[in-house]
Amino acid sequence: MGILPIKILRVFMLVTAMLVAVPEVLAKAPSASAGESQKETISVIIRNQSKDWAQAILTKDASILERIWASDFIYVLPSAGRFNKTEGIADMINNTDQLTASVVSSIDVRVYGGGTVAVDIGDWKRVGHDKDGKPFEWNTRFTNVWVLNEGHWQCVNGQASNIPVAP
Repeated sequence: MGILPIKILRVFMLVTAMLVAVPEVLAKAPSASAGESQKETISVIIRNQSKDWAQAILTKDASILERIWASDFIYVLPSAGRFNKTEGIADMINNTDQLTASVVSSIDVRVYGGGTVAVDIGDWKRVGHDKDGKPFEWNTRFTNVWVLNEGHWQCVNGQASNIPVAP
């Protein structure tokens, strides 16, 4: 037997072994409920991160945003303006509005990419007064994209739309 037929025989044996092993490996794969459990765990983490974000804006705690916003973070405002991580943190610190409440609610989370990407959609209500003492209430609906980065969930992109305040 020449070298070529031996190589072909080896490839054939390898392919045959793989075809026999694949059904066995698939049978031992995690069940759908394990995937659902992972999705629920991720959803809890993302909801908590969103709550931390709202708290950071209320207390002007830049360390929270440093942790949860990715280095390439971009956010699109209801006005269509946008800012990056550095600009957003600087604006938060220098903003003269005085918030008395910053609350997120109705957060729905969807998980993709085998548990490495998540999208959350929710509502964010901020109440306070501006530098002249005029009261305000802002209500927005947001969508954020989160990625698992070196074991930590970080937001890479967000967008908000205004929700009119009921009269």
